[in-house]
Amino acid sequence: MKITGIEKKSGTRYTVYVDGEYFYIFDVEIISNNNLKVGAEVDIDILEDLKYQAEQRKARERAFHLLSYRDHSKKELYDKLIKNTTDEIATKTVLKMEELGYINDENYAQKVAEFYLKQKNFSYRRSLFELKKKGISEELATMCLDNCEVYPHDQIKKIIDQKYYRYLGDFKGNQKVINALARLGFSYSDIKEVINEYDVEEDTWQYE
Repeated sequence: MKITGIEKKSGTRYTVYVDGEYFYIFDVEIISNNNLKVGAEVDIDILEDLKYQAEQRKARERAFHLLSYRDHSKKELYDKLIKNTTDEIATKTVLKMEELGYINDENYAQKVAEFYLKQKNFSYRRSLFELKKKGISEELATMCLDNCEVYPHDQIKKIIDQKYYRYLGDFKGNQKVINALARLGFSYSDIKEVINEYDVEEDTWQYE
């Protein structure tokens, strides 16, 4: 087998042809490091190794691109990388990003826990669910949520005062408030306790 063509595609990327047929697109660094040139004899093992190097490089570039926009958990990054590469390369790339300090599940989980509890005003239960969806272990998620020291009573009162106080007073309005708070994951007992502080008649807000 012989390299019969190396043509610039764009930027630092070149299309390589073997025995007159398209083989792969490589970055100039791979071409230079492996001394690829027209006329060079190659075998299938060499070609597959070059392709593997190129796939690793693309995965790393993809990871850096994703992490430049926002932090990711290990699971989030893996789930995005696996769409365009193999399990082996995705896993190695995630581990490399972790080794380089670009991802850290503990730091990430703490930031997200505070975002959910303090900005989104999700309940503890809803926040735990969302963190676990992102691949954070229950143990780590629980620790980070506990570190926030946010209490459901305070959250519910804040939400009502900011968004829903005007709806309290009749059955329809009260149910609107209850449903909104329930969607955020708060328990009926916690919602009831706080609403009682607003002197709302209980028979106008029984949960259905």
